[in-house]
This record gives sequence, structure tokens and C-alpha cells, in this order.
Amino acid sequence: MGFAPHLVKLIKSLYDDQKSNVRLGSSRSEYFRVLRGVRQGCSLSPYLFNIMAEVLMRLALEGFESGFRIGGRRVTNLRYADDIVLLASSRTELDELVKRVNDAGHECGMRINAGKPEVMKICDDQTPIRVTVNGVSLREVDSFKYLGAMFNSDARCDEDVRSCLSMATERLGKLRPLWRRREISTGLKARLIRALVWPVLTYRSEAWTTNQELRGNIEAFEMRCYRKAMRIRYTEHAKCYR
Repeated sequence: MGFAPHLVKLIKSLYDDQKSNVRLGSSRSEYFRVLRGVRQGCSLSPYLFNIMAEVLMRLALEGFESGFRIGGRRVTNLRYADDIVLLASSRTELDELVKRVNDAGHECGMRINAGKPEVMKICDDQTPIRVTVNGVSLREVDSFKYLGAMFNSDARCDEDVRSCLSMATERLGKLRPLWRRREISTGLKARLIRALVWPVLTYRSEAWTTNQELRGNIEAFEMRCYRKAMRIRYTEHAKCYR
């Protein structure tokens, strides 16, 4: 991948003939050889794992021309560390892509835990989809969570928006001592809302497809934040006369 040979040799020396033991209280086990995995707590470990995942996916996608296009760009997968989503436009393509990743994993000394992956289909056809890994059928689901975001088979984001509203409401409640302090100005409280509460609600909002009801729920929560900060009860109303 273009790394300098002396750096590769230096990193390799960290893993040659490495041994570990287990500490339980004041006693330790006998030393044993570590044959796989990255060193726990080492600052290099996340980088080494990401490099390994990149090598694996390059092997899997070599010569693979399927997938679907978004804005003219072909998309086949989403990756964050070991959380990988494979994307295909048909069951045949998905079967091939899963097989390629599985074969590349074996080549790199890694394997897919067939009990964890799930399959979700987004289309009008309700026929069950069957994808197997090493002879084990993957479970088909109507929704799954990826990096904290909820995806479902009808491509709606209602559940995800409600989840974010719930978390933002909880954060708003935990900051109640701030809203009660009279020495904090209204302007500063508004800035605190934008810095501490609003990011919890709008996290991953770039992927939302909202309707009038969801927008109304979000706007109502925004008003609730300012009412809490300014200690204005929900039953209080201000009338405007012209």
C-alpha cells in the first residue's frame, strides 16, 4: 500500500513472538503466545485494523462492476472500522458481493461471524431474500441500526427522528440546573442550547427525509428548549395586538 519498508519492518517487530499473560487480582497466569489480533491499548492498533479492512475490501471489490450509482458515483459499501454495510441492486449482486468479502476474509486470515450479519431489502417486492455465508442463512430484518442511525425497509426516517428527539429531550432535562440559574443571560442560554442540545437532535440529520409532521415535531421541540431556558411555562401565551 505504499508504506516505507523500514516502517513495515518496525511495526512487524512489535508482533514477532509476542507473549501475554492474564492478571487476576495479585496473581498472574503463565505466559502464552499471541497468534492473532492487534495489541490492546496500543495507539497503532486502530490504524492497523483499518489498513487490514482496506486491504480486505480492495481484494473483494477487485473486478466487481455491479452496485448502484448515486450522483454518478458507484456505491458498493459503507465502512466504519469493523461495521461494514454491503450495498447491491439485486439479490444476485448481493450474493456475489458477500461471497467476495467472505473469500477475501479467508485470504486475509479473517472470517465473517454468520450469526451477526443481517439482510434488509428496500423495494416493493415482499418476497423473502435468502443470502448465505458458509452455508448459514443470514437473518432478514425490516430495520437495523448503523452507527447509531436507524434504517428501515420502507426508507422512512420517522423512527430515527423520534429516537433523536428522545435523546435530545433527555439531554435538555439533565441541564435543568443551568436553565434555573438567573445569573446566566438569555443569550448565553440560547448558545448553550445550540452547543449542548441541538447537536444531539440533529446528529445524522443529513440523511433524514422529513414530512410536515416530523418538521412540526422538531420545531415544537425547539420551542420547548427556549421555554425551558427562559422559564416560560407551556400554558403561558403572549398576545400580539396591532
